[in-house]
Amino acid sequence: MNNFVDAYKALTGYEPFPWQRRLYEQIERDNIPETVSIPTGLGKTSVIAIWLIALINHPNKIPRRLVYVVNRRTVVDQATTEVEQLRKKLHENQSILKRWFDTLAISTLRGQHADNHEWSANPSRPAVICGTVDMIGSRLLFNGYRIGFKSRPLHAGFLGQDVLLIHDEAHLEPAFQCLIKSLEEEQKREAETGCCLPAPRLRTIALSATQREHHDEEISLFTITSDDQKHPIVKQRIEATKRLILHPCDDENKQLVAQIAQIAWQYKTSNTAVLIFAHKVEDVEKIASELSKKLKKEKLPEQNVITLTGTMRGYERDKLVQTNEVFARFMPSSDRPSEISPPEETVWLVCTSAGEVGINLSADHLICDLVPFERMVQRFGRVNRFGQCSDCEIHVVHPDSFEKKRGKSAKISEIDERRQKTLELLRALNGNASPAAIDKLDPTKRSEAFSPEPLILPVSDILFDAWAMTTIRGEMPGRPAVEPYLHGIAKEQEVPQCYIAWREEVRIINDDIINYYGEDLPQKLLDEYPPQTPRIA
Repeated sequence: MNNFVDAYKALTGYEPFPWQRRLYEQIERDNIPETVSIPTGLGKTSVIAIWLIALINHPNKIPRRLVYVVNRRTVVDQATTEVEQLRKKLHENQSILKRWFDTLAISTLRGQHADNHEWSANPSRPAVICGTVDMIGSRLLFNGYRIGFKSRPLHAGFLGQDVLLIHDEAHLEPAFQCLIKSLEEEQKREAETGCCLPAPRLRTIALSATQREHHDEEISLFTITSDDQKHPIVKQRIEATKRLILHPCDDENKQLVAQIAQIAWQYKTSNTAVLIFAHKVEDVEKIASELSKKLKKEKLPEQNVITLTGTMRGYERDKLVQTNEVFARFMPSSDRPSEISPPEETVWLVCTSAGEVGINLSADHLICDLVPFERMVQRFGRVNRFGQCSDCEIHVVHPDSFEKKRGKSAKISEIDERRQKTLELLRALNGNASPAAIDKLDPTKRSEAFSPEPLILPVSDILFDAWAMTTIRGEMPGRPAVEPYLHGIAKEQEVPQCYIAWREEVRIINDDIINYYGEDLPQKLLDEYPPQTPRIA
């Protein structure tokens, strides 16, 4: 058996925190917690290394596959990179870690990324599968996106049996969290009744730094303790200096962009990394444009302002993370590409929610608009992440009056109600936005300030059976589309988006060919030859 501390240090290069040792001991005893709530900056993704060490020491007891689910494509890629580093360390430390785990499979399931099939080629092979809610969730429900109907039962079986499924930032996708808990409970119920094979069942962990609800004693909640808080590195990070400054804005629609840009420009000679968040893509573009104009006027490098949005193509996003010198300034030195030399003067990164979760960013200062509480906490976690800055400032631009913003409406919108409650919590912090200060806020008021939950659709064994009938390919009564069960139904609908892909060979699929092969020919062709995102040189 491998000593956990030695094995963890061999895999990660760091001594484990107290909470990481305790979590390993629980997993080793098959006491897997339902929820793991760890403050940002304390290495939540280390649960992958913890699982791997437990599997090496107890291969007959620990789930053979780990599925890591996130709701951001960028974070999926970052998680994959971390797992690849772990596999590299397995090779380098064969005297500490068992040789046969060199066979660890690593696969990524997300849009615009081809599956390498390492995870699904051999059911006995240990594997880590990183994927988005859509790509993992659709496969669990026998409706795998971008795969043919023949592969759907295989993928559902591999992802739903002998698996530890970790749902990162679970508070962002409450519908998916309810779904996987229902799957876990259904398997547990069937195992207790003896009506199914005794296969190792699905286990789940909700992983988050920002819990949506205050948990009662019946929920298995794992979090840091006083031992962690006394640890010098943990103490430094959870008590990190983050001076909170609130700025009222008379008219968000007309003044927000200019006000944020003005605050951001004040750091032009500070030689710091300044992170900016705005809810709307158009606001991000306008803020970046304003800063670029100011840089040009001062004859300073315009490339010191970059943007990150969810609308970027995968190729552009990958290039930004892997080769951009300004973006590297926001990354920990250990994560920066060795050939990249970040600029020393002030740089600005302007983001939408695409930069709020999962990405290991750490800025010196933060400027942002007001969003619901859980998103504010995520944003705050992207600044002075490791407690190394003694003069970090966070500026939040908020409406001067929500009543004024309401206008002639009978009442303010539900999302603005949550923003208003968030503002009240920010004022209660009295200028201190450290994780330790945020943790002391009233749990009930925090929950009330979260974004409104979507309508979560209930599932049942009857629905699971209907989705499992993959040989029936046409419409079937009682078998709905799976997408609403993955994300829920939003109460305040966003503007729909449409993307179009052109297929060169479509011109030859005429009515005569469809009549000859059957009306389902187009769908069969899409199943067998799904659209692929081209790699642009």
